[in-house]
Amino acid sequence: MNTELYIARRIVPRKNNTNISKPIVRIAIIAIALGLAVMIVAVSVILGFKSTISEKIFGFSAHIQIVNYDTNNSFEAQPISFNATLAHEIAQEPTVSHIQRFATKPGIVRANTSVKGVIVKGIGEDYDWSFFENHLVAGSTFAVGDSMTNKVLISKQLADVLQVEVGNSIVTTFVPSTAGKQPRKRQFEIAGMYETHLQEIDSRFIIADLRHIQALNSWTEEQISGYEVFLHSHRDLDRAQQAIQELVGFDISPTATRLRVESLRDLMPHIFDWLSILDMNAWVIIILMLLVSGMNMITGLLVIILEKTQSIGILKTLGSSTMSIQKIFLYVGTLIIGKGLLWGNIIGIALCAAQYILHIVPLDPHTYFMSYVPIAFSLPALLALNVGTLIITILMLLLPALIISKISPAEAVRFS
Repeated sequence: MNTELYIARRIVPRKNNTNISKPIVRIAIIAIALGLAVMIVAVSVILGFKSTISEKIFGFSAHIQIVNYDTNNSFEAQPISFNATLAHEIAQEPTVSHIQRFATKPGIVRANTSVKGVIVKGIGEDYDWSFFENHLVAGSTFAVGDSMTNKVLISKQLADVLQVEVGNSIVTTFVPSTAGKQPRKRQFEIAGMYETHLQEIDSRFIIADLRHIQALNSWTEEQISGYEVFLHSHRDLDRAQQAIQELVGFDISPTATRLRVESLRDLMPHIFDWLSILDMNAWVIIILMLLVSGMNMITGLLVIILEKTQSIGILKTLGSSTMSIQKIFLYVGTLIIGKGLLWGNIIGIALCAAQYILHIVPLDPHTYFMSYVPIAFSLPALLALNVGTLIITILMLLLPALIISKISPAEAVRFS
């Protein structure tokens, strides 16, 4: 039998007790519960933001791009020749989930009385449609087969600007990259509309058959703007970039095309900076909540120790060691913390579940890239919050427990 734990259970204030420590302990339990609930909600929201933003950014632009070394950021790319052997070797990398060809070309789209500058992204039969299937709001995707198709996918935002719907036609004018040539036009049919809430994507990208870009640029069937490489996890970004760079090579012969391997972190550093700020916010909230919970627990345990001073004196008189009595009150603190953690989990998980299912709290999609506060549940994060809160608050309770060693048995028995 654990004597210290048995005594601790008798000391913890109960509902029918009139001890002066009862309201203080209740406040401590509430502080721990609310603190843990806030931490659970904060971490779940931040994980939701990171997961949603990463899914949208990496889903459209891929984790890594391989392009001509001389290509700038104008979307008027210098071509490279498709290398099936290189593509196969990259696809065999353990961190790589998919590789596909692409080409881009800027243009001006016109429909009704509206005109808009756009980027036409050409795709081949190896394109993975899963991203757009998750963000499709009207119509459907289109198949890239043996013959060139005029069907395209545009954003809902672009469709609203052009005042067009699924099935309508749009005319796109392309300015040739070579001086002296006349602008060329293409008429496309809208197969579907997507919506990502990412301004950089929704405001300008049209998805079309790769062969349109090749024909407009007078490229051969083997020439493309580059490869898009998708990874199993964005955590492997640096390792995968290094491995792919070694496959592509650093030095090449004068007759070959030099390639550049770029990660999305290189292309969109501001997005990653924003995600890092979210991590910092999470740590600030966690530290503040732990301090509040810990201070309330210290206060509660101090009141209990003062209330039980006579009992401490009696236990010392009967031969109990200081360490044994300290264990009793640490058990008392642990039992109180346990109640707070239980209620904190119930409140925090319930709030997250309500937001996850009902989307109670909305957001401005133009500012936050999504229409409601996202929630991502993580069992490891939940366990870490619970275990971390328990350990840190118990360690903070060592301070009031040290007071027990200063209590004299003779003085404690006379204490009233």
